[in-house]
Amino acid sequence: MNLHPRRLLVFAVLLSAALAFGCGPSTSTTHIHGDVTYNGQPVPAGTIYFEPDTAAGNSGPGSVAIIRNGAYDTSEALGVVGGPHIVRIEGYDGIAHGDNLDGSPLFATYETTTELPMSSSSVDFDVPKK
Repeated sequence: MNLHPRRLLVFAVLLSAALAFGCGPSTSTTHIHGDVTYNGQPVPAGTIYFEPDTAAGNSGPGSVAIIRNGAYDTSEALGVVGGPHIVRIEGYDGIAHGDNLDGSPLFATYETTTELPMSSSSVDFDVPKK
């Protein structure tokens, strides 16, 4: 797997935080996967971040997944805890140039809230065109 340095840093930070707080993968995390679209089309490349929504009473480790050809899967990372989450999505055109393997941004970082399931499941996200 060829990881962009920024993505490798994100994985390292999340793993370090999880280990520091004793919140590594456990039976309380699950894996989700799904599709990410923008303007009705699959997002070619990007990153999706899952942060438990503490304002809505959720807690636990955050997680991140890489978007490839419009799909993501948290089984490549720590998984997620179920319940209310803040989700941030970064999407790129996938046309590498120079050191940037992801290409140019398709949209500003999109943020939404959602209720993630307590068991493995598919959850799709559609980034609205502004």
